[in-house]
Amino acid sequence: MTAQTLNPQSAARKWIIWMAACLLILSLGMLQPKPTAAAAQTIANGTPWKDVNNATFQAHAGSILKVGSTYYWYGEDKIHNSANFKAVTVYSSTDLKSWKWRSYALTTSSAAELASSKIERPKVIYNESTGKYVMWAHYENGSDYSLARVAVATSSTPAGPFTYQGSFQPNGKASRDMTLFKDTDGQAYLISSSDNNYNLRLYKLTSNYQGIASEMNMIYNGDHREAPAIVKKGSTYYLITSGATGWYPNQAMYSTATNLNGPWSALQPIGNSSTFYSQPAFILTVQGSSATSYIYVGDRWNSSTLGDSRYVWLPLTLNGTTASMDYYDNISVDAATGAVSGVSNGTLLSQGKPATAQSAASGSPASYANDGNYQTKWVATSVTWPHWWKVDLGSVKTVKNVQLSWYMVNGSEGFYKYKIETSTDNVNWTVALDRTNNTTYGFTSDTLSASARYVRINMVDADLWNNPGNWYTPQLWEVKVYGT
Repeated sequence: MTAQTLNPQSAARKWIIWMAACLLILSLGMLQPKPTAAAAQTIANGTPWKDVNNATFQAHAGSILKVGSTYYWYGEDKIHNSANFKAVTVYSSTDLKSWKWRSYALTTSSAAELASSKIERPKVIYNESTGKYVMWAHYENGSDYSLARVAVATSSTPAGPFTYQGSFQPNGKASRDMTLFKDTDGQAYLISSSDNNYNLRLYKLTSNYQGIASEMNMIYNGDHREAPAIVKKGSTYYLITSGATGWYPNQAMYSTATNLNGPWSALQPIGNSSTFYSQPAFILTVQGSSATSYIYVGDRWNSSTLGDSRYVWLPLTLNGTTASMDYYDNISVDAATGAVSGVSNGTLLSQGKPATAQSAASGSPASYANDGNYQTKWVATSVTWPHWWKVDLGSVKTVKNVQLSWYMVNGSEGFYKYKIETSTDNVNWTVALDRTNNTTYGFTSDTLSASARYVRINMVDADLWNNPGNWYTPQLWEVKVYGT
């Protein structure tokens, strides 16, 4: 082999060409679009939701299951405005805001006994050993609530369709509102409202999650609770339930335990007297790259037009043996990082500020309505309408939002007609918002824009839905005025 002599000029040219090629490759690489993490999404409460195809979103009283990076939401389709069964829907999302309709998991044609029936509160968990997605739900016939059964269905894919396996009473006992819970060790459980909703029972499921293995200790005995929603944080279980008041909202309560089989702590209230006009559906865990957060998911039922029932998502704070939540018209959810927070309507201006009222009963002063405690209330001295309550903000502020927690006990069927009035001098008053057409129970959140030092709630009347005539004594459980 003969050695070759390299021309210095040729070598320099090759070196320049090689360097230019490297720089070109590097620059092209830098110009390539990089994958971006899902951005935080703003989710609005109490508004009509649409899916990505702009169709009405129907997934009531259901559950969300995360598979890989995709969330699947199963729920009741109420578009036909009936309590009777139409379908269990399945939607999917990667950011918890944009939901795509995937399928009907179950329909009236899935089995003969579903043709005329009620299927409520569908919950889905995954069984790793069988590779099956397992759905349980409350089953009734199409004419009444006399059967009190659970229904079971399975699928090999999260989007279904599911194969109906039948209905039965767990351990021979009545079961109405229910939920499923899969513990960190893979064991699954049924929590069931039983005995005309007076008792809350706990069952261990079989290894395939399709049957009852054993009945465990009763969670609540005689407390009349339904709509169970459960989550585990660390070694503590948190269980939220509603009272049994049909379609009407009521005060949600919670208990905690370090053993699912009990003992469970005494019931404690969470949220306001109407759970911000909602009923628990489930608790969503959002686990991301930097945080794990919890969201209370509730249904705001519209009994006269069930298809227009809406959704309430609120950040849930779990700390030791306490659980708490406040209301936000909007919340921010980042599915990638796991961050969840309320979107502020401004600074809370009213809490602890001087409050007065047209009258106040002994032991229920005006100050109880803005003390930051949803469990205390101002009560007037008599059934006198209209009646006013007001707060002095201390100086002129820009008022943006007023949240009112109304009288609501055990689903009481009354709503207030009212006006929000403002003043800068406590002499001349302006109607900032007229809500004398209000038909919302228990809780209202109103957006407005006013410059005011004084905010007055003028309660014009109360309407009793099923009891003609207004026998209410004017009262307010909490007033929150937000702004700058």
